[in-house]
Amino acid sequence: MLLRAIILLLTVALCGGCEIFDRDDEQDIDLNDVPSAAMAAARAAVEAALGAEEGIEFSSAETEVEKGITIYSLEGVAGGEEYEVEVTAEGKVLEVETD
Repeated sequence: MLLRAIILLLTVALCGGCEIFDRDDEQDIDLNDVPSAAMAAARAAVEAALGAEEGIEFSSAETEVEKGITIYSLEGVAGGEEYEVEVTAEGKVLEVETD
């Protein structure tokens, strides 16, 4: 019994960063519910990627928790390109993708 408990504890400790322990439930949210720092950072990231003054019109937003951090995924169009930007609530840009 003690050996099983030790194995379980070691498994949990070693897999602390494993994806099976991450809460990865995406939820659609209203664009008005995205923190202003996250929205501003996402706009700036797309504008930097475009290298132009042309802005982005975000059309949808999702939120999910990865490794205890709330991530906002914003989708929109700028310069005829579709963009998806992942940012934290504090405005740290994690990823910018184009389709």
